[in-house]
Amino acid sequence: MSHSEAEHTPSGILGEVETVGILPVPDDQRTMSPGKMTVVWLMASASATTPLIGALLFHFGVTDMIFAIVLSWLIGLVPAGLFSEMGREVPLTGLIVARKTYGTSGAFLFSVLFTFVNMGWFGLNTAVAGETLQAITHMSGTLWFWIIGVVQVVLVLFGMKWLEYFYRYTSVVLLVCYGVLAYLLFSRFHVAMPGATAPMAWGTAITTVVTFSILAWTYKVSTVSRFATPASEPKGRTAFFLAPSVGIMVSVLVMGLMGMYSQQATGNWNLALLGAHAPVWGVIAAVGVALAIIHTNAMNLYPSTVDLLVALNTLRKPSRWEQPIATIILGVLGTVLAILGILNHVQGFLDVIGDVIIPFTFIMLVDWVWVQKKRTPAGEFFERPTTTRGWWSWSAVITFAIGVVISIWGGNWLPGLFTTVLPLPVVGGLISAILYALWAVPRANPQNA
Repeated sequence: MSHSEAEHTPSGILGEVETVGILPVPDDQRTMSPGKMTVVWLMASASATTPLIGALLFHFGVTDMIFAIVLSWLIGLVPAGLFSEMGREVPLTGLIVARKTYGTSGAFLFSVLFTFVNMGWFGLNTAVAGETLQAITHMSGTLWFWIIGVVQVVLVLFGMKWLEYFYRYTSVVLLVCYGVLAYLLFSRFHVAMPGATAPMAWGTAITTVVTFSILAWTYKVSTVSRFATPASEPKGRTAFFLAPSVGIMVSVLVMGLMGMYSQQATGNWNLALLGAHAPVWGVIAAVGVALAIIHTNAMNLYPSTVDLLVALNTLRKPSRWEQPIATIILGVLGTVLAILGILNHVQGFLDVIGDVIIPFTFIMLVDWVWVQKKRTPAGEFFERPTTTRGWWSWSAVITFAIGVVISIWGGNWLPGLFTTVLPLPVVGGLISAILYALWAVPRANPQNA
């Protein structure tokens, strides 16, 4: 750092605000270990909304829900692991890397789309927190929306370094709170093992889980792993590969079980509502819900900010303070979504996420591994394209569109197959990835054609 740069670097609290934006993360900030990454994803996935999976799959029973979660983990294991390695190989967020896959214009459109998807998740989780805390404390839900929103924005302003600290040191508090709520459930209600009341539809069940959890998170994994130790340091490679998917799916399994047993015993999946009628339990429930929401929503608002910065960078050069400014704006908009009732549209929201994100993710991985061969230097992603191919990669765009069509309408062709056997969005994503590999990989490796 030069003397002039040092003079303009803020100190104190402002100096801790993250301003790296979409630029390559400096080596001195790349210190995250596999254990820390696991805790980040464990806590990010442990949302107050996550027990909803238990209600969505309630009619299939507890045993088949567990199998569906394990199968979903196996489906998402490799994509999540590859994105984890991507961030360690080139310390950039995934949508910057997508410029080489979809072209700069294509990545711009996805950046805008995913900015709003993540903001939607932010609003969804804030809505659950506000309504739950309203029931527990008998205070205005709108007031809780704004309290939760402001706390989350302030936390995200300080970036991944402080997010990791927050996750690590509040994880025990969260576990204790939900442990107490589980004790309350089992001690005060008649709890029985939920059995199946409908034939198991594996395609439907797995689709619900992967779009709610692992494949909805996967493209964000490199946004975290870019702060991990570089891939040039081989120590812990397997642990880094597994950390995101293990963290995400352990939370889904544990909280899904909580949601299913709560649904069976009380008629409501939201375990935290048990604290609504007892002052001491209510305080514990309120703390647990607040932490769960803040953990998850930080990892919705943070990628939403970065995705917006990718879009802005297509039009202009990055500026130092655009990251905190974008965080504040998106946090306010996400809170407004919660107030407007995004929770009433949760199933349709989840369907849209899977239909778009899974083909996008699978094509990008094929390109990174077999076309770019993990070797594109970080600086090349910021060069302004000089060819049409640099702005639009039609092979990726067209095969992505095919995957989305299959994901949305494939069930009309073979409805029984995609309901009872195969998860349709995953099938759409795999077909789009295979088509892209057949189209783009031979052109990238003409000597093998």
